[in-house]
Amino acid sequence: MTVFIGLDLAWTRGRESGVCVFEDLAGVVRLRKLHCVISSPLGFSIMCESFGRDVVVAIDAPLVVTPGRRAERELARNFGRFHAGAYSANMPFLTKMDGLAGPHMASHLRDAGFDLEPEHLVSGAPGRFALEVFPHPAHVALFGLTMALKYKKGALELRRPVFRDYQGHLGALLSGELPAVAADPVVQTVLDPAETLVAGRALKNLEDRLDALTCAYVAYHCWRHGPNGFQVFGSGEHGCIVVPRAMATFGRARSSP
Repeated sequence: MTVFIGLDLAWTRGRESGVCVFEDLAGVVRLRKLHCVISSPLGFSIMCESFGRDVVVAIDAPLVVTPGRRAERELARNFGRFHAGAYSANMPFLTKMDGLAGPHMASHLRDAGFDLEPEHLVSGAPGRFALEVFPHPAHVALFGLTMALKYKKGALELRRPVFRDYQGHLGALLSGELPAVAADPVVQTVLDPAETLVAGRALKNLEDRLDALTCAYVAYHCWRHGPNGFQVFGSGEHGCIVVPRAMATFGRARSSP
């Protein structure tokens, strides 16, 4: 059994993170959990370790951050025109923002035997792997978008239609690739347009669950297709962001940016 974990990791202590877990049983991928929870980098690492020897976790947070990190610059060259770039991660910035959860978790995952080098994740590989991912460029690549989905900031009346677009695209992707996941009642609830009518903390909770669901799918996608199925921006030594490539298995073939 291989387990795929998506973690929308909160940078700030005491805030909820989105967690999504898929499991592959005899070739059928099903949802195991999808929720939001408050925990520590160590707590999340122990959770990932608890799922066994074959685990791929995709984390929306900077993991490896050294002065030589160039991941965001490389990402911007490919995805900047789609408004899907990321803030540059460096230790002074992360320290100021109380955003060291990712590097701390990376350290714990390494101690637990997780490989943080994306190139080692060949198709169907056994073992433990951890990937740094970012939903915005993943959406552009997987959904064939001309512009990143702007659902995180702005007036509610403008964000709600974008959330519904997000739900529609993600639902179509899962229905085509992972029908058992798409049919799960918990996933159906998260993809229900009526869920976007909330506000405040409830809407943030929906955002975190959608992003965790995206991350779990990316973990599965990268494991299934191997290096042909994703791009790496940056380096394993200094920090890198993994972005999936759209493959012919979902609808018609599309090329990634």
